[in-house]
Amino acid sequence: MARVVLASLAVGFLIAFPGCSSGGPGVIKVTGQVTFDGTPLPEGTITFKRAGDLKAFSGEIKNGAYEVPCEEGDMVVEITASREVPGKFDTSNPGVKAPLKEQYIPAKYSTATTLSAKVDSGHKNFSFDLKSK
Repeated sequence: MARVVLASLAVGFLIAFPGCSSGGPGVIKVTGQVTFDGTPLPEGTITFKRAGDLKAFSGEIKNGAYEVPCEEGDMVVEITASREVPGKFDTSNPGVKAPLKEQYIPAKYSTATTLSAKVDSGHKNFSFDLKSK
């Protein structure tokens, strides 16, 4: 009985989150580089959202490089990253002193992005040079 429940949950998860698949028909491996003020972005997240239905495909950015399985289409691109704020801590949980983090990528690349990409079999490598100002 437990196996049936677990299998049902797994299938439900795959149906509910189709943009997170790692392969399949019509999926293209999109790669590229992300720099921030001329240096590779150490860590972050890049998300390609299809313009028509906002279906999303995300991946991690490590040392400026990313690889995201993505379907073809006109995409809006969002890039986010956070870093620790020196000397500031979150003490909202009693007995826990966690470093405070801030999102530092400007809104024009993240929450109010102006970045876009047209993904297809001939266009699957996109580099983004972000500026703090």
